[in-house]
Amino acid sequence: MSAPASPSPAIPSAAVMLLRDSGGGIEVLMQRRRDQASAFAGVVVFPGGKVAAIDAHPDLHAAADLGPPEPFEPARQLAALRELFEESAILLARGAADAHLRLLPHRDRLDKAPDLWPALLAEHGLRLAADLLVPWARWVTPVFAPRRFDSTLFAAAAPPGQQAVGGSEAEEYVWARPLDLLAQADREEIYLVFVTRMNLMRLAQYATVAEALEAGRRGPHPTIQPARAETPEGAMVRILPDAPYPVHQLPFKYSSTAIDARRREKLDRKP
Repeated sequence: MSAPASPSPAIPSAAVMLLRDSGGGIEVLMQRRRDQASAFAGVVVFPGGKVAAIDAHPDLHAAADLGPPEPFEPARQLAALRELFEESAILLARGAADAHLRLLPHRDRLDKAPDLWPALLAEHGLRLAADLLVPWARWVTPVFAPRRFDSTLFAAAAPPGQQAVGGSEAEEYVWARPLDLLAQADREEIYLVFVTRMNLMRLAQYATVAEALEAGRRGPHPTIQPARAETPEGAMVRILPDAPYPVHQLPFKYSSTAIDARRREKLDRKP
């Protein structure tokens, strides 16, 4: 497959790998996207979404405890927090312990009008805790994909006492160990796009949340753009050889393009 002459522009976005410790090892919060979702329909992903204009607004920055501006700028940090709340109802903020519950009735409004975010935070006396986000990696969709994202990925420890609640784009949420999710995908019980699979493989290396977050802080934090490569073993999807991942290529059947084709074929077979 050759790349299009003019690749579609990559849409800035951000996502959060929310982590918790369990008796069986580290678990990560995943959402299954609705089949009607605007992006990644029907697949299992980390909560996240597009960067909005409000994420760069000074009023919102003034209502946040920001992390360092490098490697990922404040607008991407704040987009990750906003999308995490919009999609899962989990709020990383400082203020009243029940603030996430008091903001819950406003979630649909926020999804449609993100400019309301600074006023809602001020009304409830909250400061966004962007400094709790640990930079992880930046992934840019391959040029051969019809729809592309420039996605910043963060990791964070799950706040105590909060439960994920599905929204307009997410059908359900589940806490699961990375290796269990990978096994489910291999059995085609769930669908994982390439970037999600690669980061679950990386997360599976760590026994605790503290270990994973420390690895994120150490870096490196490369910008990764997968590419198709023809090899004697067949077509592969390949990333930078020095990227901090346990493998650097997978068969093309694990590419997001191939996964989406199989998912659509399965949907078409449904009565």
